[in-house]
Amino acid sequence: MAQKLLYIVRYQLDKPFNLKAKFDGQLRAFEKLGFDVYYLAFDERHFYLMHGEEKTVLGKTHFALPGYFHTLCYQDLYTHARKVLEKMDFSYVYRRSSPEMPATFRLARAIGRSDARFLYEYPTFPLGTEKSMSLLRSVYSKFNSALRRYIESMTDVYVLIGEDAGGSYNGKPAVNISNGIDLDVIPARDRRPDPDAVHILALASMSYWHGYDRLIRSLAAYRGSEHVLIHMVGPNDGGSVPEWKALTEELGLGDRVLFHGSKSGPELDELFDLCDIGVNSLGMYRKGFSVTSELKSREYAARGLPFVCSVDDPALEHAAEPMWLRVSND
Repeated sequence: MAQKLLYIVRYQLDKPFNLKAKFDGQLRAFEKLGFDVYYLAFDERHFYLMHGEEKTVLGKTHFALPGYFHTLCYQDLYTHARKVLEKMDFSYVYRRSSPEMPATFRLARAIGRSDARFLYEYPTFPLGTEKSMSLLRSVYSKFNSALRRYIESMTDVYVLIGEDAGGSYNGKPAVNISNGIDLDVIPARDRRPDPDAVHILALASMSYWHGYDRLIRSLAAYRGSEHVLIHMVGPNDGGSVPEWKALTEELGLGDRVLFHGSKSGPELDELFDLCDIGVNSLGMYRKGFSVTSELKSREYAARGLPFVCSVDDPALEHAAEPMWLRVSND
């Protein structure tokens, strides 16, 4: 009988989100490895326990609350995960590190009481390297760290994306992985270039550490003969879109820096077909990172779109084709 695995991430069913490709890829990978996979997911009405084609309602969501998707959604996620663990037996629990809430403590205690081995993923490693934070963010970071230390005490194996940990972290086994994508679900682009302009694609959730203000300022400083357009594609999850829109207007680039918001499916395919080059995060230095494993790199490459990057990515070191241009990380 296959061993049961419970996968705990913020997975929304009724809307596209920027980490969906990663989560779907991990779920398929676990299934291919022979695990019997369960995971939690939600829409604007309910949280569910997903198992193959089965979908069991666990409780209601509360999207009417301000900022629910980014904050209290996690409280509900951890509460429902705890209740599932208390009712079912699992061989493994896999959880991606995310903002901690009071329910974190109860979830960690439930994991500790179970017989499951706990795999804890840090999607950006090392931790605690952000160089600048607001006072509120700094206070929350300390609260978050305290709760994280408790859940770390229940951890059996760390799963790390970023710098090589050498096989251990916090005195426990650690395995470094790279972000991956499923080539079966990402179409190669059908290139349809614009003969009159160079089109640049900046695909992200628009956080300050994506550093697209560097890209905007570079366009303002450009004195070449090409007509260049930048397509900013992604939700304002990271909160930097208003700042970058204001910068665009300040520099007189309103007709050359286009903010599309979230795009998926055929609309996103059309942008990939049009654009000549993609841009990865250009502000990783703002988090103190010099090594990364970005999903954008993988999607750009899978679709056949050359791209610009600013930090090391171990997965790119041995690639046969020069698909990227390295720029400074400062």
